Amino acid sequence: MEKFSRMKQKSRPEIRIAVLLIAMLSVSAMSIQGQEYVEFDGYLSDMQSVYKIPDLNWLWENNLHNRLNFHFYPVNWLTGSIQVRNRFITGNTTVKFPGYAEGIQADKGFVDLSFAASGRLNDHSGYIAYSNIDRLWLQFTVGSFEAKIGRQRINWGQTFVWNPNDLFNSYTYFEVDYPERPGSDAVRLQYYPGMTSSIELAAKIDSAEKVTAAAYFRTNALAYDFQFLGGIYNGADLILGTGWSGNLWKIAFRGELSYFRDMANFHDTTGYLITSAGLDYTFSNSLCFRTELLYSAFARDLDITNFLQFYAGDLDVKTLGFTEWAFFFNVSYLFTPLINGGMAAIIYPEWKGFYIGPNLEASITNNMDLSFIFQFFSAEFEVNSITSRENNTLGFLRLKWNF
Repeated sequence: MEKFSRMKQKSRPEIRIAVLLIAMLSVSAMSIQGQEYVEFDGYLSDMQSVYKIPDLNWLWENNLHNRLNFHFYPVNWLTGSIQVRNRFITGNTTVKFPGYAEGIQADKGFVDLSFAASGRLNDHSGYIAYSNIDRLWLQFTVGSFEAKIGRQRINWGQTFVWNPNDLFNSYTYFEVDYPERPGSDAVRLQYYPGMTSSIELAAKIDSAEKVTAAAYFRTNALAYDFQFLGGIYNGADLILGTGWSGNLWKIAFRGELSYFRDMANFHDTTGYLITSAGLDYTFSNSLCFRTELLYSAFARDLDITNFLQFYAGDLDVKTLGFTEWAFFFNVSYLFTPLINGGMAAIIYPEWKGFYIGPNLEASITNNMDLSFIFQFFSAEFEVNSITSRENNTLGFLRLKWNF
């Protein structure tokens, strides 16, 4: 019954082999030179999930998740990292969700650094074994100049939930078990002309051989951090963007704005605007309030008819907004030094819909945590001119050990 993933067989196997050999030789060489040149950490978690999806009744899965992080420092001008994500998933979700295994096994990078196998355990459940190198980079530093080459995370976002400026590594807020977020196969050049300013050039290429390249400038003025960026997105759109973060009195105020213009139809289109802005405030007793809004002109062209389309879809910066407007609210509180909890909500006006997400985390020991996460979605979707309300319930219980 076992089958190995063939979804992304590429015409560049020699590149993949070369990358892996370099990675293994780098770690081996640094280890031989001395333990002071190498750092190692990671975690092991086990998460039980249950889902109540229309027409599929109750679904379940168990996700055994391991992360291994290697960092090495051979000389003062060179650092590197290799980070591996391993997962073993069992449950009936692997059988009843069409394309579920293929979606999990996908590697969006130019070089496919994922290894996967999937199959049936019995008539009602299956498994997915998955390993992915999601960080593999070298960084060269000379004075105020840095160059990082390889699979890395490039994060230009300022806001909490939606990041229109994050061109390279878009992610979904609803992901509960991947705090590191995906990386990109990229080159990133950074120069720091002053203590509060930086200039960057970055470019990535993805599995479809589409190039995203942009220039970025960050500075400080009027007690605010401002950023400005411009470039080409996925080889198809010209993009201009800006972002800011600072304070309105004692309330943190941050936001982002990006404008896209299709290069192929530059004179025939007015472009698309996507922007987010948010406020947050933390009281002295650790009670924190956060709110954020999103406007996305791209949402007008989306045809979403059910929950799974936006929850498990192939997200990028253009599909951050599922409806033209969305509003986020969150409150969190540190009940004791060992117990933290919160409640999040999102309003989708065009769907007459909402999301509610309470969570609770308890520290069992210095390096072990227990988390409970609940997600409930309700919205009205129109299919064949018929509008009906769809409700979806998801629950997660996770035990995590950091080492």
